[in-house]
Amino acid sequence: TAASPAPTAIHGVTPFMDLTEEEFERIYTGVLGGGTLPVEKGSASFMHASGLPGSFDWREKGAVTDVKMQGSCGSCWAFSATGSVEGANFIATGKLLNLSEQQLVDCDRVCDKTDKASCDDGCGGGLMTNAYRYLIEAGGLQEESSYPYAGKRGECQFDPEKIAVKVANFTKIAVDENQIAANLVHHGPLAIGLNAIFMQTYIGGVSCPLICGKKWLNHGVLLVGYGARGYSILRFGYKPYWIIKNSWGKHWGEKGYYRLCRGHGTCGMNQMVSAVVTKVA
Repeated sequence: TAASPAPTAIHGVTPFMDLTEEEFERIYTGVLGGGTLPVEKGSASFMHASGLPGSFDWREKGAVTDVKMQGSCGSCWAFSATGSVEGANFIATGKLLNLSEQQLVDCDRVCDKTDKASCDDGCGGGLMTNAYRYLIEAGGLQEESSYPYAGKRGECQFDPEKIAVKVANFTKIAVDENQIAANLVHHGPLAIGLNAIFMQTYIGGVSCPLICGKKWLNHGVLLVGYGARGYSILRFGYKPYWIIKNSWGKHWGEKGYYRLCRGHGTCGMNQMVSAVVTKVA
């Protein structure tokens, strides 16, 4: 086999070390299809990116819930979508609610409009944009406390009487990283897909892998901020970075977070980006 490209952040022993890449991808990721989001009707309008702050972090503003744990269930798509809804609801109401991924795992079977084979399938994977469509159709999302996470698919227990947040619409964001930053600042945490291959052994630092396929997206995460200067070991210097919330618990990475090089579409992080808008009652 070819030698692995040199790591750029700190990599080492993680709970996923003993898994093959195939096992790791099947059990701990969960974005379907691997492709990119077509920019189509429903795409975000152009935003002026000048005047954005040099660094920005929605965690500091109270818009991000604690890091969660998807377990050995390919439900990352549900955590990514739910995190985006949590942030949008916070911006709209000033209240941070912990919302239910399990409702999506159990109840959402929506298929992508352009790829009928890409259907949300609980622990078998899904797409964040499908999840938004489901939430619009179902009427909304319950809180975690009323529909707690089980780490496996069960019977749909959705109760419309317990809806906590309603989704009005969603948009897909262009691949330009300045547009992504502008949408992040103005619209809240963004659901993104990326290639998670270097996350398997990530411990900390800014990850700037030299070779990380941008076309194969297998993991849904939440973009919560960005920074101007973070140290990258391989690049022998400071690099701008994105701040990403993962769903593998607080003991993974930097207390559950991942810092990834910004400005080069690293690991395809700019290929599948979406924002959601909630309804205020």
